Amino acid sequence: MHLKYDAYDLKFDEVFAVSANARTGTEVIYLELEINGMVGYGEASFTPYMKEKRADNLIFLEALDFTKFKDVDDLASIQNYINSVSNYLPAKAALDMALLDLKGKMNNTAVRSFFVKSPNKPIPTSFTIGIGDNYFILRQLTKAYHFPSLKVKLNSDPLYIKHTIALIQAHSKQPIGVDFNQGIQDKYLALELLIWLSEQGIEYAEQPMPDHLIHQFDWLKQNSPIPIYGDESIQTIEDIDNKHQFFHGVNIKLMKCGGLSNAFKMIERARSYNLKLMLGCMAESVCAITAAANLADLFDKVDLDGHLMMTNDLFTGVAIDNGHLILSSNPGLGVVKK
Repeated sequence: MHLKYDAYDLKFDEVFAVSANARTGTEVIYLELEINGMVGYGEASFTPYMKEKRADNLIFLEALDFTKFKDVDDLASIQNYINSVSNYLPAKAALDMALLDLKGKMNNTAVRSFFVKSPNKPIPTSFTIGIGDNYFILRQLTKAYHFPSLKVKLNSDPLYIKHTIALIQAHSKQPIGVDFNQGIQDKYLALELLIWLSEQGIEYAEQPMPDHLIHQFDWLKQNSPIPIYGDESIQTIEDIDNKHQFFHGVNIKLMKCGGLSNAFKMIERARSYNLKLMLGCMAESVCAITAAANLADLFDKVDLDGHLMMTNDLFTGVAIDNGHLILSSNPGLGVVKK
């Protein structure tokens, strides 16, 4: 087995802003694992709130030697080897994708069938609207009109929040969830905003306050009229064990947890705590979005739209029809390099 990888910069079609930052692109690593001419693909994506940086993940990948492995039948041994070298989760997510892609292709099986036994069917996904002015919001609503639901990024400014929600609801009847991306520093303000959002029919709120205020989430959860999902606070299975009591639900992302294999374990653990499940993404290309979509049937809510703003995507894969994800039935992940 041979490993190849390259750094690549994805570019957005316009500025994407959340409460903590605004970006025009994102750093990724694309990698390939090859056996006898058959290739498995993977992607690592990096976001500002994660401590791991692309340069460190590239060093981790450089230290790996896959020539000792002749096939992917014993995934556990390969994953143990990867873990013995280091624990850079985005790179591990990319490797996990590529290994499963190879295994699926070598066994003429779709990766989805490793995790989900029900028939392959379209899965509804939300469309995410970043922070911006009226013109930006209205442009995004034009793109989002056929999606079954919206996720709206918010900050801690009550005037912006109330104006934005009113603007969206004046032009759309789609169900709305909101994501604060840790933007609120005061639990009383957070509760005040959650109460107002509930009165407007908002369905849920994601990560209102930063992780360093995690123990205040206990009070907020008890008093919130709408479900609160943990995102930045919930990255690995250990976080679910340590912080499940602070949230009604969790947002699981491949880049945070190290891939589909770890995400599947997190699903089972979260269900054991009766947590609601959301499948999310970073700003990623079709490669990583398609990989995550192989798990989509197992979630209560799906938010896999991070690839829609890319202008230089190198892959084709999962399709979106009327706001629903449609996976290929081809062996492996279902991604093709252009």
